[in-house]
Amino acid sequence: MAHGFKVTELTSEKLDRVQRNPSFGKITEKDVDFFKSILPASSILEKETAPEDVYLKYTTDWYNVYRANPAVILLPETTEQVSKLLKYCNEHHFAVVPQSGNTSAAGGSVPVFDEIIISTHRMNKIRVFDELRGDLICDAGCVLQDLDNYLVERGYQMPLDLPARHLCRIGGNISTNAGGIRQMRFGNLHGSVMGLEVVLPDGTILDNLTTLKKDNTGYHLKNLFIGSEGTLGLVTGVSITTARIRYGVNVFMLGFDDFADVVQTYALAKKELPETLSAFEVFDNDSVKCVYKQNYQEPAGTPFPISDKHHVYVVLETAGKEAEFEDKKADNFLKLLLDNKFIKDGAVARTPEERARFWSWRTKLPRAIVQNGPSSIHFDISLPLPRLYQLVEDTRQWATETGLIPNDIVAVYGYGHVGDGNLHLTIPAMRDDQELTKKVDDFVYKWTARYQGSISAEHGVGLMKSPYLSYTKSAAMIDTMRKIKELFDPNGIMNPYKLFPTEDQEKEGELICKKYGVGC
Repeated sequence: MAHGFKVTELTSEKLDRVQRNPSFGKITEKDVDFFKSILPASSILEKETAPEDVYLKYTTDWYNVYRANPAVILLPETTEQVSKLLKYCNEHHFAVVPQSGNTSAAGGSVPVFDEIIISTHRMNKIRVFDELRGDLICDAGCVLQDLDNYLVERGYQMPLDLPARHLCRIGGNISTNAGGIRQMRFGNLHGSVMGLEVVLPDGTILDNLTTLKKDNTGYHLKNLFIGSEGTLGLVTGVSITTARIRYGVNVFMLGFDDFADVVQTYALAKKELPETLSAFEVFDNDSVKCVYKQNYQEPAGTPFPISDKHHVYVVLETAGKEAEFEDKKADNFLKLLLDNKFIKDGAVARTPEERARFWSWRTKLPRAIVQNGPSSIHFDISLPLPRLYQLVEDTRQWATETGLIPNDIVAVYGYGHVGDGNLHLTIPAMRDDQELTKKVDDFVYKWTARYQGSISAEHGVGLMKSPYLSYTKSAAMIDTMRKIKELFDPNGIMNPYKLFPTEDQEKEGELICKKYGVGC
């Protein structure tokens, strides 16, 4: 993302809670020569010779919070090349960061120190598509938008949709178990992914690219890698079931003065539109002003679809087979909301252009928010639905009372997936300051623990949230996760410094859980 701000300093120089593991090797020219025996020269980016803008694309995260300094970035094109590269790195104890689209919102996709990046950018082929059943097998480096474009021509769509669809890649989506704006319709990736091809740290190729809907033969190994954030292996191939396109689509823009009415509307939508409800997204008035300020709405310069004076807004989408029937249902539902005084205002979009215009106020919001400051403190929280927006209000109040607003942070923005109980809290900061970040993190994650939430709904843990994992996971669960990590990656080369808390951080989390009675 182009932020227009100075590139953040190296993570290794500003983050003192992580130290480089001395057991990891440092590559030499001899090692680069080996990589050149596996990959063409154009598939190896060296720090000393790569153009700066290209190098930064791989070594700086999407939010301009983390930056690394690896000696090489490797871009294999085949699973066999990945196997040879990982086998060599494992034998020489070279730490590796698997990287997909590098749109991670938790610092999981860039190195901390000098770890080698193995990118799947050039692994972008569709291998097989079954038009009868809708089963797709593809390389892990396929861009999500490209896959969807391919499927649309054949009457199907991906069971996943994200605002970063034009940048993110399916392997990274799987490695973080991404949810997105239509998870309430499609479910999460544990259900839609049928099989994976994964290269283990020792170079072993685990080929499980099945398209069987039922295969209950032993452990479901694919589920270990979904959401594992590249810490167990590198996903190179994906088998996923896709969905038939529904052409009767309606997108509502609804205005509310109270979040409690949003909760009631959601419950009513689940009752009245059970077969067709596909998205239920919330954002607030400050978010509307933010998109206005950056002029990111589509088309640029156009007004908000309804009054922009309400407190909270919802984009609700329904999708069914017959457009005429769905249009009538949409009109009836909007009338029901108005008659029951759940909403203050509302409109329905039916044409592709109108639907894109309505959706742009939500999908362009993350990009608009990060333009408001040189750094960003952001969260991806799961909470019981009635508590969802309370976190935004309580954080704003705390930040104002402590003087963080307007001295240290610009504002507090809240938006997210009501259908999944998932809130994105994004806070543009005046500066990249680890002490400031920790102060805000501590408040938000303790608040989350108090109300039985999760510190990560869909973005993963990465480097950003690893100190707080024990706020929502018990010691026994973390210990079991470590045992799985040691089994697959005994040398610890895969995406190190991510996911797991230190011993002291884990103990602190246990105290927080006991204080708030969290049954993690």
